[in-house]
Amino acid sequence: MRPRSSVAQAPVDNGKKPRRPPKKRARGSDVDGNQQNVEVVKSGAKKAKWQPRPGKLAALMNLPLDVLFEVFGHLNPLDILRLARTTKEFRRVLMHRSSMSVWKNARDNVPNMPDCPPFWTEPHYANLAFDPHCHECGAPGVRNVDWRIGRRICAKCSKICMVDAYHGESVISGLVPSKYGKRGRLLFYRKDVEEVQKNLHLLAGSDGLEPYREERRAFVKEMETQAIALEAWAASQAKDRSDQLEDARRDRKTAIIERLTEIGWGDEIEHIPYTDDLSHHKLVKQPTRLTDRIWNNIKKDMVKYMEEMRTRRLERERKALLIARRRTAIGVLRSYKTDHLPFTDVMPEPVDFCSFPEVIEIVELPTETDVTEASFAGVASQMDDLVHSWRNHIHSQLRARVKDNLVYSGKRRARAERVTPDPLYEEYVESLGVIMDVKGKKKEVSLPVPDDAEIDRMIPLATTVFRCKTCTPSIGLPGDLSDSEYDDFLDILGGRRSRSIPLFYPKVMGHCCLTRSRTLPWDYFATDDPNFRIDFPMSTRTKWNTHLLQVDEEASKAARTVVEACGEDPLITTATKMDELDPRLACLDCMKWSKHEVNQGEVPVFSWRSAVQHRMREHRPDRQPAKWKKLEGELLEESNRNASEAHKFMHIFDFQPFPPASIIWLCVHCMDLPQERECYELGKMKNHLSTIHGIEEPVEDQDYYKDYEAPQGRRSDFKPSDSTVTLSMERPPHVPLPGRCFFGFDEYDEDDEDEEDYGDYDEDDFYFNNPFFPLF
Repeated sequence: MRPRSSVAQAPVDNGKKPRRPPKKRARGSDVDGNQQNVEVVKSGAKKAKWQPRPGKLAALMNLPLDVLFEVFGHLNPLDILRLARTTKEFRRVLMHRSSMSVWKNARDNVPNMPDCPPFWTEPHYANLAFDPHCHECGAPGVRNVDWRIGRRICAKCSKICMVDAYHGESVISGLVPSKYGKRGRLLFYRKDVEEVQKNLHLLAGSDGLEPYREERRAFVKEMETQAIALEAWAASQAKDRSDQLEDARRDRKTAIIERLTEIGWGDEIEHIPYTDDLSHHKLVKQPTRLTDRIWNNIKKDMVKYMEEMRTRRLERERKALLIARRRTAIGVLRSYKTDHLPFTDVMPEPVDFCSFPEVIEIVELPTETDVTEASFAGVASQMDDLVHSWRNHIHSQLRARVKDNLVYSGKRRARAERVTPDPLYEEYVESLGVIMDVKGKKKEVSLPVPDDAEIDRMIPLATTVFRCKTCTPSIGLPGDLSDSEYDDFLDILGGRRSRSIPLFYPKVMGHCCLTRSRTLPWDYFATDDPNFRIDFPMSTRTKWNTHLLQVDEEASKAARTVVEACGEDPLITTATKMDELDPRLACLDCMKWSKHEVNQGEVPVFSWRSAVQHRMREHRPDRQPAKWKKLEGELLEESNRNASEAHKFMHIFDFQPFPPASIIWLCVHCMDLPQERECYELGKMKNHLSTIHGIEEPVEDQDYYKDYEAPQGRRSDFKPSDSTVTLSMERPPHVPLPGRCFFGFDEYDEDDEDEEDYGDYDEDDFYFNNPFFPLF
């Protein structure tokens, strides 16, 4: 044990600071402004807990209650509700029954607000009517009140706390308030349903069950009555609020217009269209009063917007000026076309004419330059050269289209068949002097591509047939459906028939679908540009193009058989020459054999164009060899005589025997204008000239003219036959003789009244035109 030292040791430093003299804290001066008192605070005493600094209205509760209630009576119910949620003192006072006069006075400040229903308290009524929060999750921004159930419920909570009538018992349908949901279903508040079900379970079998039911029914009925009045009041409040906001926006717009007018934008504001009206601007449509500070903040943006409006106005004026100039240019085109009636070649449409560089140069002159019809005098003097150049251009497009079709069809045929081409194509290749090198079967053949000169020689041929994919579809439906599944199904049955109208050169150059489009631009009704607009039928003019044309291979094969039947060479005979010859052909495949004569029958007669179309519609060119007979001499005279008699018979009964041939007339006065229409019959054309233009005695090629596309026509009407003729030829072995039927029995006696009359039955139609009996 260490001995104690006799020397006094220094105090150990334990980290504690030496005590300081007590601090003096100054108190606030008294009301009279005397000197502040000084309070001595011991340094070791515990500090007081921090408390919020009292506000300016902290002494409001010290006022007498009658004064306090008088002040609160000038507030709105929502203000009273929020004030009751601030402090415990306010809540204790405002939620007491003695404060009901405050809530009623505040409710009276709201115009036309109904009295509080007897089953709600005033605070609950104010909370439901004015506080936009969900009563389930407290989410803000819930604007809609379900007055029929007395709650505000957001869409998310509505999926959970609302049930329909099928989830609850049917006995509660009249005991619980409900509302209509989607598809007219009745929805109930889940907690109300559970509460009613619980009470019904507790009162089951007691005397209080029926009084409870009556009480609930009366409550539901009263709540529905109150809900109707409250819904009407809420709707009127929403409308009033909307009117107030609209008035505020209107006042703000007026103030902004005044400010913009002061700085020189008044005239520009008057030219602003409705689509760009100032009321649509985000800085103008705000329901806030315009102050000097707000105007200084938005002035720069509003000036920028006005500059944009000026730019748009200049663009609109420039566009309107160009439209007016194009209208003048179209007048020059119409004069040129009128002078060249009847048309012997295709003419440009307004869109094509206005795209000429010479016309564009005049149309797009500066705005300050005055452009009149005299400005196009130079263009009018060289119209022949311009139109000739345009025709060469579109012919090159047609040549490219034909070339693409030949290349595509050759590749498709070689890829599908993997064999040598068909004999017709072989003959064509041999005519070009090309030797085909085929190294065995089932090898893909590289087909030669003809040059431009050869294509120019092929296009005018009568064996080059075009089809339009828009106006001449398969199966009579819009569009090109030649590769559809339905067509493939009909191919299996052998029953598909092409409804396309054969188009031949040069008339195909004037086909209407090449310069028309059924799709309308978005500003079709907002502009009056005659450059592209057609009012009836509602469509749009387009530049001449060939994207809807394609070479119809099947029709070309049918045309080849027709040309050969006429004794002409299909490699050199053009469609124009066939029109000049105008032969009449009888279809031997459609012969109806006589029931009295053995080697005699009646056959339909066609022109060469109708014969091609008939072959495509009524027969299969790829399955049956064509059997045509060219009518000459007495047979031709008989055919013409029969056609004349049929025409007279149809005329007596006011029928139109050949509609496609007669719908070929167009109006000169409507040419290239928006009111231009489709082709008319001659009678309707004269009626149009009399009704619309007041011309009682029209003159051909002066008031009306023949469409350049005729006789192909602009409609898909099918002309079955020109007439019929009786031929004498040997009856085939498979056709039964007169007096015999197919199955070897004797034919019925026409004079026997007991036999059933089957009418004019044709056996050939049964076997040869039935797709289920193909011939091989």
